[in-house]
Amino acid sequence: MLISFLKKYTFLFIALAAGSVEAKLVSTPMDLVEWKYQGDKFHCSLNQQVDNFGQVSFIADAGENLTLKVKPMRPVVKFQSAGLYLQDGPWVVTPKQTSLSPGKQVSPSEVRFTQAVDALLDGMTAGQWARVAMIYQNNNTPVDLLLSSVNMAPALADFTLCRSRLPAMSYKQARDLVFQFDLGQRTVSTKQKETLLNLAEYIRLDTSVSKVLIDGHTDNVGSRLGNVQVSKVRADDVASFLREAGVKDGLIQIRAHGSRYPIANNETVKGQALNRRVTVRVMRAGNNDESRVQ
Repeated sequence: MLISFLKKYTFLFIALAAGSVEAKLVSTPMDLVEWKYQGDKFHCSLNQQVDNFGQVSFIADAGENLTLKVKPMRPVVKFQSAGLYLQDGPWVVTPKQTSLSPGKQVSPSEVRFTQAVDALLDGMTAGQWARVAMIYQNNNTPVDLLLSSVNMAPALADFTLCRSRLPAMSYKQARDLVFQFDLGQRTVSTKQKETLLNLAEYIRLDTSVSKVLIDGHTDNVGSRLGNVQVSKVRADDVASFLREAGVKDGLIQIRAHGSRYPIANNETVKGQALNRRVTVRVMRAGNNDESRVQ
């Protein structure tokens, strides 16, 4: 029965993806499908090893959108195209499919999908199957990779829980942040507090963080001494909020620079606005370059 189903899908894929060119159907038999979960505080993955092809993974990283990575065992010079689809399982008499997004080849051994992957996972959670349609540029051969949602539930539950616990920021996003201040503003705004809460969450989870450098800056309006004081008040307020959000006081170092280090022309309103800022730099153990001032 399964063979007849797969034959039906093979002919359907030929018609949909390759016209008159016969597509190669790749799929693990349903009784052998195995989804595996791996994860930690900053990364979650849901993987399936596909027979005679390679690995397909749902990847969730802190601060990033859900991604689907397709990695053939044999590197491919270049894909002509790659598309992602959601469709009914082979038991449906008249299967329907939905086109979700194109893919991007990021290396000879990886095609990545970054759009509509949540919709794909939602569909698979409801029992639909995923299809990755690829055409190799070197021989114009279409390949249809069919991913079954069979036996997915246990690993998916762990993956979903892992995703729910990921911080809203990655290290790349958290390591250098700039908070602009309006003229006369001395305390952080509601929107800035939201960003600082996400930053604090990241710092609490990353045990390798060794320092949080907070630098206050102003424009050149006012006296030099007054600007140093204003920059300190702003930096102190950022530091105070981080402490209240759970960041250890011993990690925090504050510097007030006043107008000493402009990043824009203070002779223009726009330049002055850019110079009114507090920067927060997160440093990990082993990275001791404290000299850079933003």
